[in-house]
Amino acid sequence: MFHMPAPEYDHSYGTCTETYSTVRIFSDQIEPNAVTKALGLVPTECFTKGDIHGNGLRRKFHGWFFSTKNSSGSRDTRYHLDLILTALEGKSKAIQELRARGCELDICSYWASEGQGGPEITPRQMLKLGAMGLSVWWDIYFSGHK
Repeated sequence: MFHMPAPEYDHSYGTCTETYSTVRIFSDQIEPNAVTKALGLVPTECFTKGDIHGNGLRRKFHGWFFSTKNSSGSRDTRYHLDLILTALEGKSKAIQELRARGCELDICSYWASEGQGGPEITPRQMLKLGAMGLSVWWDIYFSGHK
């Protein structure tokens, strides 16, 4: 297989004021503790279907999240994605099984922008994400808007 070197990160990424990435797993049936057990990974946040949130609303699904938000101050999304990919390394079978049991999985990356030039993703990361069937999307905000 073609092997690509890891990127040289730009932790002070000039057009970004803050970024982090989060694996999100939602399910109607599979509770967060079952996701934790399947992945062997402790979530940074989770909630259970029926939990009350916001203005007294009840959660419609179970949610399990593993975020890089408090683990690094790097402003390079590639670094945060690599932190996620490292945490998920060797867990492709568990991810497939969770998906087969009705879980919806993705990665959301928060990006606060200051100027022209956005986040990047490397071909090596695309290959790994594709092999796990994980999509990535960015929640983007511009100077002073959060």
